Amino acid sequence: MLSTLRPASSSTAACLRSFRAYRQASTPIRVRFMTTTQYEFILTSRPADGVGQITLNRPKALNALSTPLFTELNAALKEFDEDESVRALVLTGSDRAFAAGADIKEMKDKQCE
Repeated sequence: MLSTLRPASSSTAACLRSFRAYRQASTPIRVRFMTTTQYEFILTSRPADGVGQITLNRPKALNALSTPLFTELNAALKEFDEDESVRALVLTGSDRAFAAGADIKEMKDKQCE
């Protein structure tokens, strides 16, 4: 696979240099955190006008999806949905994982019906 890679052309290298210079000179990203509701397992913010962001925030459990997390997620989604200024929503994970899947520790205590 590596043998098929070609060296970058001078125009490609120039483009990369100017992109790096742009990134270094650009202003830092500003994020406004929402303060209307405090959550334990998610973070909500508005990184740009018209954009809402929900971040899963259970880093020790690799954002495993538990019942309390789903409850908070639904509440935050409803809050963003009711806000006319939000036109797009980003759902993201924190740190090392988006979501590990279902919270197995929580599932082991549930009874099968």
